[in-house]
Amino acid sequence: MSFSWLPDATLDPHPRLTWLVECGFDFTVRVLYNKEEILPPDYRLEPGTLVVSNHQRDADIPILTTVLCRREGLHIRWPLPFYATREDIFHPEFLRNRLLDLGWNRLLASWLGSIPLGWLLRITRARPLRRVREFTTDETLRLLLETLPPDTNPGNLFSARGTREILDCLGSMPVKLQQLDPHCLGEIGRNFWGLRRLNRSTIRKISPVFRSQTAAQLKDFAHLLDAGRIVFLAPEGTISEEGYFRRIRAGAWQICQITAHPPNLLPLALGYDPLGPGRLRIVVRIGTVKNPPYPATRAAFDSMLKTAILKLHPITPSHLISRFLRAGPRRFTTVEFRSWIERATRVIRTTRLTLDPLLNRAPQAKLTGSRLAWLARHGLIEPDGSAWINRYPVATLPGWRRPAATVTYLDNALSDITDLEPGLAAALDP
Repeated sequence: MSFSWLPDATLDPHPRLTWLVECGFDFTVRVLYNKEEILPPDYRLEPGTLVVSNHQRDADIPILTTVLCRREGLHIRWPLPFYATREDIFHPEFLRNRLLDLGWNRLLASWLGSIPLGWLLRITRARPLRRVREFTTDETLRLLLETLPPDTNPGNLFSARGTREILDCLGSMPVKLQQLDPHCLGEIGRNFWGLRRLNRSTIRKISPVFRSQTAAQLKDFAHLLDAGRIVFLAPEGTISEEGYFRRIRAGAWQICQITAHPPNLLPLALGYDPLGPGRLRIVVRIGTVKNPPYPATRAAFDSMLKTAILKLHPITPSHLISRFLRAGPRRFTTVEFRSWIERATRVIRTTRLTLDPLLNRAPQAKLTGSRLAWLARHGLIEPDGSAWINRYPVATLPGWRRPAATVTYLDNALSDITDLEPGLAAALDP
């Protein structure tokens, strides 16, 4: 009997498992997050579409999958995309190294790291795409071992930085390349930007191999699009660590150049609203399909993608709160805080940007009251008679692990969005 709960079941080697994984995504996202969706009235995921989005957290992909694919009862309405995924995830030691980086016990990390992930990656339609930044020192060394003669003198291959790190780890530089075991580098081997540990002449030697592997991966995605499948790509190439939209990588442009027919582009964006009570809120907005022809130069193409994604990036209450804490007065009243949120909301409504629907429907007094209470519980503000003292440390680096770091991250993201509207940043100045 045919399996009708997955729209492209006849093209999937394991349709029931793929359906089960997507249902698992949907269930997990519903339990862990408070998700809000903004969709075009005629939304559909057409065959041969290249989906592009911003990328802020590891949870982005499962969240966006539930919005793109639309589960209706037991049926998945639209096909799961094939995801361009960082290549190191496919390495057998990825899970072990990731757990070690998170501070897990070495024995436990090694035991859990022995669990193979390949089967799960195939089911979730993840495909590797090599990114230079995520090429670790271990992977760089493996590429050298695969590309160069084993008796090559490694002392002639590395930059000053790479040589220093190897000497710090091993005590001396081996005489032959084959004597360099990636496993012996420990934490140094897991460092990103592995190619920066090589000198220029070495990079020139291995560049053809590196580039040919990347080209083959891009052709794989192009063939999928030509076959009518859906492909998802984060044009930034990696998670934004500071909140700013990163420089767009060449992948999207190159895929559109090598397909038999340029694919349709579907931009979307998600915004997080973490500075508030309850489950973490996420707002996802899907835009309208962009049809070819596209700009003739890569610079213009990249600019088009960045603008399309940032216009869709929802501005949540947390973005506005972050701007107020980071740029506003060190002492303020509840009325002043609420008045600024109301003014910022009115100003953003007059632009082409995306405003979180919560800011349109929630009573401002209730919204600001609950947010102020949350900020006070987390030490970002404290009461001072009839007013509040702003306790946000101005020099805090961006991140997600601490509320103050999240404030920095979200305000950086807001700066990128407001740059699309001349004068908006000044209009939002507390």
